[in-house]
Amino acid sequence: MRASPGSSLERRVDVRITPHASPDVAARQLAWVRSAGALVAAIVAVTLALHVVWLVRFRHGYLTEWDESGYMQFSLSNFDALHDDGLWTFAKTVGGRETFGPLLPLVTSLAYPALGRGVFGSLLVLPLFYVGLVAAAFALSRQLVSASWAVVAALTVAAMPAVTDYARLYHFALPATACMTAALWALVRSDGLRRGRWAAVLGVFVGLTLLARTMAVAFIPGLVLAVGAQFLVAAPEVRVKLRNLALAVGAAAVVAGPWYIRNARSIYDYLVGSGYGEGAEPFGRHLPITSWGYWTRELRLDLSHLALPLAVALFLCFGVALASALGRRRRLLPSGLRLSARSASVLALVLVVLEGYLVLTSSRNQGTGFALPWLPALVVLGVVAASSVPTRAVRVALASVLVVVSVAAVASKSGWVPPLAEVRAVTLPGLGQVEVTDGRGIIQTEVVGAGYDIGPPTEPLPAMHRRWLPFARDVVGWSMSRAQQRGEPLRLTLGFDHLIFSNSRLILAAQLWFHRWQPVDYLRSSPESDTVISYRRQLLSPERANALITGPGARITRRKVETAARSLGFLPVRTFAMPDGRDIQVWWRGPRPEQTGVVAIGEGK
Repeated sequence: MRASPGSSLERRVDVRITPHASPDVAARQLAWVRSAGALVAAIVAVTLALHVVWLVRFRHGYLTEWDESGYMQFSLSNFDALHDDGLWTFAKTVGGRETFGPLLPLVTSLAYPALGRGVFGSLLVLPLFYVGLVAAAFALSRQLVSASWAVVAALTVAAMPAVTDYARLYHFALPATACMTAALWALVRSDGLRRGRWAAVLGVFVGLTLLARTMAVAFIPGLVLAVGAQFLVAAPEVRVKLRNLALAVGAAAVVAGPWYIRNARSIYDYLVGSGYGEGAEPFGRHLPITSWGYWTRELRLDLSHLALPLAVALFLCFGVALASALGRRRRLLPSGLRLSARSASVLALVLVVLEGYLVLTSSRNQGTGFALPWLPALVVLGVVAASSVPTRAVRVALASVLVVVSVAAVASKSGWVPPLAEVRAVTLPGLGQVEVTDGRGIIQTEVVGAGYDIGPPTEPLPAMHRRWLPFARDVVGWSMSRAQQRGEPLRLTLGFDHLIFSNSRLILAAQLWFHRWQPVDYLRSSPESDTVISYRRQLLSPERANALITGPGARITRRKVETAARSLGFLPVRTFAMPDGRDIQVWWRGPRPEQTGVVAIGEGK
């Protein structure tokens, strides 16, 4: 594909520092590249400071989110195994944990000596991956556009609402995104698989992506297609490319292979079951493949990750670039099967984005941040498109739109700008409600979803929400102590569906305060299974529970659970008052009745 005079392709070549440039030109080029790097460093410094301040204001000492509670337990158990039992037990703990990618818990457990063993120390690890993501986005863009456009791309990725949200939540989405973006950067640096060293780096980052999140396996076909696009580059010989491809595959296998081989069965069951089996059922009914809803379900989720302003800005970039190319009657696709290394790199990003969208479309499971790993590539493509417009005024306008939207997004999520933090949404035909601005973090939306008032998005949560984790500690600590006194293992089941007091938080509390893995099961319910018979069956299998917690729920009827418990020989032994004032009861399977009592928070040990 030939560049038109004055196009971004030629401008990109001009900013490269070459040995043939005059001393003055080379000095100016070097100064600008360094300035661009300094700008990105400033963007990272400012946004990183905002993230840390937000974490201090909104997360320090407060409750944990449902899923992140379980993930934090992983990192705590890793650290406890290393600290208490040595390196071999640590390796077995990390490698033997099934289903969930081990990268983030591993990194976190190694960071605890510096950041502190606990909830807040865990949260402080995510901003480190955030820094890596922004750096990788800049480096990837720099291979395709000028330094100034690469700065715009880095800022846009840094400000993406979903990136901000997952930089403040202990989930696997951001580490997977950082690693996958770095993998795409290494692929582009391989220069059409000419460079073996960068092919090996590509393999390392692909392996880390797979270790960061097991659902990233779904993106492997896109990465394979992206690598295949490099074979369309004219040189070097295919033999050289195959050798470098083997280096990449070998590096990925060395990094991720041992863990995947050891846990292959559980990973397969998790991906298939959660993506297409019973695990996908809670996300709605199956839609016909010919329906509008089938093909736009993922689009609605992606719009929620981007928010409408950024989505519109990217749409403008693509739309204006397409109109400009058509107006100049410029060929959009090459006439032959041979591409330049740059064209093959752009095609690689297109293939990754398209495959990611299609594979997520095929599953009803909406997950948490599933699309995030390929959204930075979409942003980079938008910047590449905008930079290709020949008219300078239009390019400046598009860049300005991206910058303004990004700065507004950062301000909206900063926790300091109430007008931009207000929850706003618009209804789009065929897509439903789409977010415009929302300054809340995911932890705040979870508290709202549980029915609690949180106040303004720019203010920390009410003090009551500092007491949920200590309350979980009191309940699980008392239960473990009672089981020990009775000389029996604790098989605890949570018998009500409360969005804040969950089994994952009880498990976290046991590991955090008592350095112990304490499994906690929970009763499942649906309109058809909210029956005494169903709850009896669940309390008997797969293991007979000997402790049960009942309380106020949404879909689980407390009376039916307690009836099932009594029929199996359970008796109420202790009542605790939750932070919101409502009570829960601990029931125990035993041969004799025991005296009950009401215990406030902190008195149940």
